[in-house]
Amino acid sequence: MIRAIVTALGLGLVASSASAQPMGQNQPPNQWVMNCNYEKGKDCTVSAMIDGGPNNLLGTFLIVSYSVAYTTLTIVADGVGQSASMQIDNWPFVSTNICTGGACSYDQGKSAELLQTMLKGSSITVQLSTQADGMAGPLTNTLQGFATQYERAVRAQQGR
Repeated sequence: MIRAIVTALGLGLVASSASAQPMGQNQPPNQWVMNCNYEKGKDCTVSAMIDGGPNNLLGTFLIVSYSVAYTTLTIVADGVGQSASMQIDNWPFVSTNICTGGACSYDQGKSAELLQTMLKGSSITVQLSTQADGMAGPLTNTLQGFATQYERAVRAQQGR
């Protein structure tokens, strides 16, 4: 129940900060999915809810979402984010301090660089510093399926 409330809160933050499609409480953890939202104009996104795993007693998770319309990568957590970091494969962590509420976004240039690395990479590690809890993560997820879902989102955004 708490996890469902936290998920809804996080998804609401993604929707308001990045105009992303709320993925709903039925989104499978650790899998990349594509959704389109028409609330503020068409925006198709690729996202994953990255779970802390079976040894994670607190139910920590982060949502990573890429907006095709806004070409922006966002990391969402429960709590007020101060900064977020992402690592693809063994590359260095890339951080952002552009945070509103529980969502931290990368500028379009950095989002484009990270997108290209994600399309070719095999795993992603994310973490978010929060005011209340200190740190969410680092949490790791596969990038398997990301490129396919991204291609679907681009085609849907273009109306094909």
